[in-house]
Amino acid sequence: MRSFASLRRSADFARLRQRGRRIASPALTVFRADALERDRMAVAGITVGKPVGKAVIRNLVRRRVAAILQQALAGRRMRVLVIARPSAAEASFADLRHELERALG
Repeated sequence: MRSFASLRRSADFARLRQRGRRIASPALTVFRADALERDRMAVAGITVGKPVGKAVIRNLVRRRVAAILQQALAGRRMRVLVIARPSAAEASFADLRHELERALG
């Protein structure tokens, strides 16, 4: 079972971008905020745009970020939005994990 729920609505993505704390790294940009009262677990969204690469590469990056979030958000309640930068396509799993764990604190 996943340790986080997914952000679904574009309004939730926009609210997190406007009000969340922004942490930038070479491969990722992370917006994080406190959980809302109605959140029972962590809520996360992952965005991987076309500048990252073709569909196969974008899906690989998305799956890697989701696997890292699965471990990093276990037992936490927060809202997180992860936006992959083009350099995420060349980053190793360990590099992505290090950047994401540092951003989540």
